[in-house]
Amino acid sequence: GEVVGPATEGTHQGNDLKMLFPGNKGHVDCSLTKLTREKPPPLPGGHDLGDQLYYTGPNKSFENGDKLVHGQQGEVVGPATEGTHQGNDLKMLFPGNKGHVDCSLTKLTREKPPPLPGGHDLGDQLYYTGPNKSFENGDKLVHGQQGEVVG
Repeated sequence: GEVVGPATEGTHQGNDLKMLFPGNKGHVDCSLTKLTREKPPPLPGGHDLGDQLYYTGPNKSFENGDKLVHGQQGEVVGPATEGTHQGNDLKMLFPGNKGHVDCSLTKLTREKPPPLPGGHDLGDQLYYTGPNKSFENGDKLVHGQQGEVVG
């Protein structure tokens, strides 16, 4: 893009730059931390912007209402930028979500994931029929207790 001048909107004002990018009708205020003179490196995993990938991890809900749903297809929108995902993983946009979600490459695939074992679906309510069992982290399995299939 082309630098047009200093940023003039909100938190960008006085700190960042106003940019003109090909295909845009107007200028966009950009954070200096998201601009560089060199072309950025390829996206992790050899993926490209716009690639359609499937999420293979367990279901997860976020405080803002966004969700990750096992088997759902989403679009690669850039490199991950949060915490341990930064520099290693991808930022994804899934249908129905308001925002982007950083996802581990190990939980994304180009192919639709296979059906869950036993023919079960996410959200199915099943009962545990084995003996009671406790885990070091405090979790436990209780004979006769109902649980939900999450992945």
